[in-house]
Amino acid sequence: MKIIRSLESIQNEFQNGSSLTLGNFDGIHVGHQTLLLRTVEKAKDLGLPSVVVTYFPNPSVVLGKKPNFKYLSSETEKEELIRGFGIDYLVVLDFTLELSKMSAEDFLEKIMIQTLNAKHIVIGYNHFFGAERRGDFTLLDSNKTKYGYAVELKEAVLKKDSKISSSLIRGFLEKGEMEEAKILLGRNYHITGVVFEGAKRGRTIGFPTANIKIPEDKLLPSIGVYACFAKFDGRDHKGMVNIGHNPTFDGIGLHVEVNVFNFDGDLYGKEVELEIVHKIRDEKKFSGLEELKNQLTKDKEESIHILDFD
Repeated sequence: MKIIRSLESIQNEFQNGSSLTLGNFDGIHVGHQTLLLRTVEKAKDLGLPSVVVTYFPNPSVVLGKKPNFKYLSSETEKEELIRGFGIDYLVVLDFTLELSKMSAEDFLEKIMIQTLNAKHIVIGYNHFFGAERRGDFTLLDSNKTKYGYAVELKEAVLKKDSKISSSLIRGFLEKGEMEEAKILLGRNYHITGVVFEGAKRGRTIGFPTANIKIPEDKLLPSIGVYACFAKFDGRDHKGMVNIGHNPTFDGIGLHVEVNVFNFDGDLYGKEVELEIVHKIRDEKKFSGLEELKNQLTKDKEESIHILDFD
């Protein structure tokens, strides 16, 4: 998959046309996946490259609607997930105030037609483009003869009578309902960061933890202890992760600390990907190290039981 971050860099890639879809695609949930799969399917039918157009930063951030917006998937995560669907080109538009003022008609003509030469466009029911969000299926459908493309609308995908959306997934994550989020994502939720040196308290009670620095704009599940898989050096390891404030100790700051089972190596400076499976319990303050150790022993046993069946 070729990633394009500047429209000016495009040369001759789309002389014969393209099969195209567009959207924010935060999380690449099951609804997004239907758009990607259909775009690839039409690309193969037409003998054209498949193209995904997305935006960064999220428009809500640039327009000041959600200045503290948290992403379900980082740019790197999004790229890898989209790559997995066999997309040929990922076009990442730098979303600026200037771009937000471009009319929907100009966006269609200048970007989708003149630059990407779209011959088939797939759009989701809740995606809008151009100033005042005027670009939608109706606008695309009314211009298809003028520009010579076909367009199709993908309606909402339903799970348990609810429309799958990034907002719905955020709600589940903020309540620690990982299984519900998994249904909508089609996979367990992942967070990735780099290990840095911490207070090393866990070693004193037999539960050494790796402190992971997570990007500030990545959405974390609710505070608590979770069963997880930790991936590093190309291997998956069972573990449990605490997301919280360490109330038994100083209770200052938000920490992400993973205890990797049956591992005592050095992880400092390494990137670790956590696949979060199930919330074991909420965070609590213990009376001392012995009570904490006893609880962690129970947490580990429960985590192993859960992970053995995931």
